[in-house]
Amino acid sequence: MYFKNIKYVQDNYESNISLVIFRICFSIVLIVQTIYFFKLGFIENNILKPFILFPFFDFLNNPSEQLVYLSAILMLISNIGMIFNKTSRISCLIFFLAFTYLWLLDRGYFNNHYYFISIITFLLFFLNKKSSFKKNYYVPKINIIAFQIMIFLIYFISGINKINPYWIFDLQPMTHILQTKAQVSGNNLFSNNIIISFFTFSGLIYDLVIGFFLIFKRTRILGFIFVLIFNSLNFFLFKDVGEIGVFPFLMISTLVLFIDPVKFQKLLNVKKIEKVILPNKSFVNPLIVFFIIVQLLLPFRHVLVKGNVDYNGVGQRFAWRMKIMYKESKIDFFLKNKLTGDKYNVDVTKMLTPIQYNNLKYYPDLILPLAYKMKSHAISEFGIKFPEVTCVFKTSFMGKKEQLLFSPKKDLTLIPINSKASSWIFELEK
Repeated sequence: MYFKNIKYVQDNYESNISLVIFRICFSIVLIVQTIYFFKLGFIENNILKPFILFPFFDFLNNPSEQLVYLSAILMLISNIGMIFNKTSRISCLIFFLAFTYLWLLDRGYFNNHYYFISIITFLLFFLNKKSSFKKNYYVPKINIIAFQIMIFLIYFISGINKINPYWIFDLQPMTHILQTKAQVSGNNLFSNNIIISFFTFSGLIYDLVIGFFLIFKRTRILGFIFVLIFNSLNFFLFKDVGEIGVFPFLMISTLVLFIDPVKFQKLLNVKKIEKVILPNKSFVNPLIVFFIIVQLLLPFRHVLVKGNVDYNGVGQRFAWRMKIMYKESKIDFFLKNKLTGDKYNVDVTKMLTPIQYNNLKYYPDLILPLAYKMKSHAISEFGIKFPEVTCVFKTSFMGKKEQLLFSPKKDLTLIPINSKASSWIFELEK
């Protein structure tokens, strides 16, 4: 059994061969994603061309085109380098920096899959110092368990997030997702109530228990089967009705972390090679514990904020709140010249990429930066000295009654741009 006591975890060593094989599998899946990004022209179309970006940090505003392209190239090169033992560690660091930099440039493209990739590549750099199939490296058991805990938390916290009245009683958003799948595929079986109920409750149960199935040896094989089935279904279900990408295959690759390293040692004939112990430096173990605590608490920071986290978006990111809500919104922005009284309807679909516009419905914190950008553009390009930006934003949350997200009379550019959305949007109506 895992986690008998902290001292056991810190003082015992285990072969790092499972980390090496996991890194290779993980990297191969990432290469597919990276090539897909280049094939779609993601960098050019979604970072360099858009009218506006929504960076996570102010210092990332107006990114250099050269730096963006350099990051993309480094991402591809380091992605390949992650496969090979000799270049794996430095490649993991370069990929982590380049990839994380690119998705931090715009909150409008964020999804938890990117966050997951960044976390894992950072851990691979930080905890897997040396890799080889010719030497029998042993690392502190805590290094491997850190990865296992991370996978456990992703599943378990995702399950906890599903314990809400919308998921359990309204069967949302699975009803919406499966009805959309039925329309796209032309197969009405997806909209069957029994199928909807099955996917809803099996998804909830799976997330809550799969981590335990993987941890305990007696249930591990069954856990492997469930992971393979669940992620295969996820890919099939969401490939044309959501942003799923290669995430299911990344999760399948994590199964390697739960396989007894002795089995890999025997398979690769390194069991008989003399052990090479690679101890952690004194500061590493406390940092691992701190990292795990942060990952445990961060997803629940929304409890400190008033309102529904999925409705107001405050605390929704970095929280493994995946596929648990949907909104249908009608958005009409208006630009008014305060001097003349002239008022113009602004079509933001022409200002945003499709992904940005879709996320505008889900994350209210994108609204203010967009309004400020409209104002500055009206001043610089159209000579409107005193513009006012308002918006009629109607949203239907989880298929419920449509309501205004905030006052349509409010000049959005008078709200401090870093204000929390929960402080200026209306509360969710019951």
